[in-house]
Amino acid sequence: MSARQSQNRQSRGEDDQQISMEFVFPPDRLKFMFGFFLFLFSIALIRIFYVQVIKAGEIMEGKRKQHMVPVTLQAQRGEILDRNGRVIVANVKAMTYAVDITKVVNKIGIATALSLAIGESIEYWMDKINHGVKEFSYLARDVTARHIMLDTIRDPGFIKIPTYRRSYVFGSGAAQIVGFTDPDKKGTAGIELMLDSLFRGINGRTFMRRDAVNNLYYSHEIPVQEPRTGNAVQLTLDIELQRIAEYELAEGVNSSQAEGGTVIALEPSTGEVLAIASWPTYNPTNPQNAISDAKRIHGITDMYEPGSTFKLVTAGAALEEGIINPDSWVHGMNGTLRVGDYEIKDSHPIGKVRFTEALEQSSNIVFAKLSEKIDDFKFYKYARDFGFGIVLGIDFPGEAPGILKRPKQFSKTTKKFMAYGYELGATALQMVNAFSTIANGGEMMRPFMVKKIIGPDEKVISETKVQRIRSVLSKKTAKTLTYMLKRVVEYGTGKEARITGMPIAGKTGTAQQLVNGQYSKQDYTASFVGYFPADAPKVAMIVMLHKPKSSIYGGSTSAPIFKKIAQKWITASRIPVEDIERTNAGARQRVQDSAIVPDLRGLTYEHAQEILQHIGLRIKGADHGTIIYQSIPEGIWLEKGKSIIVSTQDAILNRKQSKTFSLKDTSAVIKKVPGKPTILKPLPDVRGMSIRRALSVLHASGYKARLTGKGKVVSQMRSKTNPKECILQAQ
Repeated sequence: MSARQSQNRQSRGEDDQQISMEFVFPPDRLKFMFGFFLFLFSIALIRIFYVQVIKAGEIMEGKRKQHMVPVTLQAQRGEILDRNGRVIVANVKAMTYAVDITKVVNKIGIATALSLAIGESIEYWMDKINHGVKEFSYLARDVTARHIMLDTIRDPGFIKIPTYRRSYVFGSGAAQIVGFTDPDKKGTAGIELMLDSLFRGINGRTFMRRDAVNNLYYSHEIPVQEPRTGNAVQLTLDIELQRIAEYELAEGVNSSQAEGGTVIALEPSTGEVLAIASWPTYNPTNPQNAISDAKRIHGITDMYEPGSTFKLVTAGAALEEGIINPDSWVHGMNGTLRVGDYEIKDSHPIGKVRFTEALEQSSNIVFAKLSEKIDDFKFYKYARDFGFGIVLGIDFPGEAPGILKRPKQFSKTTKKFMAYGYELGATALQMVNAFSTIANGGEMMRPFMVKKIIGPDEKVISETKVQRIRSVLSKKTAKTLTYMLKRVVEYGTGKEARITGMPIAGKTGTAQQLVNGQYSKQDYTASFVGYFPADAPKVAMIVMLHKPKSSIYGGSTSAPIFKKIAQKWITASRIPVEDIERTNAGARQRVQDSAIVPDLRGLTYEHAQEILQHIGLRIKGADHGTIIYQSIPEGIWLEKGKSIIVSTQDAILNRKQSKTFSLKDTSAVIKKVPGKPTILKPLPDVRGMSIRRALSVLHASGYKARLTGKGKVVSQMRSKTNPKECILQAQ
């Protein structure tokens, strides 16, 4: 081997040794690569953690949006109850139908199903579908009736949403108080608006699955966040008494041909509003059909000059200051008194009489002269203390403060006219609250309508406390005024409000209305305000009519309405009665457990039976049909458990075919017909009825009616030319 070969071999051995040493000890660049890959691996781990843990919810939500659609479960609004826990406003299950026109497959099929199930034409529904917003358009909202035909539709663009509808149980009953909601269940008027945040509740949430062909459906596997029902509100109203007031007010407005009217009833010892009604009214189920004037509670929002009912304030101030007493002699100037350029007149002229008699006959002259003896500031103070010229603080929006002049604004005649209810503005609420103050021994209470707020778990969240405002008069003066007001009803202008066995204290009022700055000779406000039982008052009430036409006087228009409401309230509320007028004898005796006989004529037998059972009386003589005769007249006190015999048209026609058929009390007519006589249907006595009820009875008896006049039926006669026609005269 040559030296060169040996040298090369030695060199290769060194190189092999060097390479071998490089694998055993990695260089820096390999360390860098190792670190780089380790860094990438760490980033991947962090990314996986970020996606799987931190962003997991968001990613799942995105995925869920592809296969699931979120659905809001609407919370039901809380109920509205009356003072006795009876439901006035409730909720009923309903279904809302909508459409997504981007996914609709069969428009004509949906339109046809809606037309058959709900009504309207196919063209109507096609127009709603075609002109809707792309993703979501309402077709029909809050449909309460179950339509199986609509439930079977599987079109991917047809949307069905379970919801509910606000149900106003008594229709127009207490409508102006409870108000109504809009289609989105938000309060828009009345208590519904005032306490909207309490009624709303908390919405729930769930999802609907979307299948491969975009159909939506519910799945029991999906968790549901249940909605929370809103709070219930209990009012101070008695819904039965409210309905009585509304019915009698409507009848009174109709019979007096008035343009409107108001009734407000308070409980004197607490200030609780038992009923508050205005006419015209409306049905909150369809508020869009109501005129705006029908949605207001006029007794709270509207001012009027009260007229003679304000004499309570003048008399109270004079008695409290010792200026006069019930037996003091006064002079009515025989009905005429000249005051500057004005002349004060009395509808019932009097001469020299005692003060009590002057109030009985409502002498404007006596009260105008009496006001001169009362200091200006004291007269103003008493009027203010009685609640005039200020808000009373009732828990309902829109209360008007009225108008009351300050002493520095008095002219030489202001106090004389204010003494009998002119030159000031008052609300019906202020007027009845003033009488309620006397009924409560001179202590004024704050009127209120919201009694309790009740949670979904039926626990009371809050309760309105009875609040005394101030002491206006002493108990002695209040008792004296009660005595005088009782005589107004027994012997004076308020006789039409008198109820046998029930002492009533009250005052009539008749006031001219200002028209274009002058007092009108045609437009009047007629009113009656009082309380009963007078010696232990449970109810203070005002009845006010706006522009009555049949008579302008409160004693002949408003007082009878007061009486009818009071009679029915006494029966419904079981207020004890001292003397009961018996049926035929006319004698009086003490009967505590009695009821006033209602007018059953024109009612169906089933309806009459329900009414009598409610007040503790019985019914006999028929089992179906429309009642045209009753054995005991309306308004008579009858011991509970006793029966009223009635006749229906069906029963009379059945009896005519039997041998025992009698024409007594039915006014039947036998008409000669060739071959055999024919018995015409009996003519029922409808005198004293309202026109509406009279027509109902006559039509049920098979008679046509020809009517002249307005108001109540005062006479009737069978037509000579047509035995099947009855001629009615009303006034």
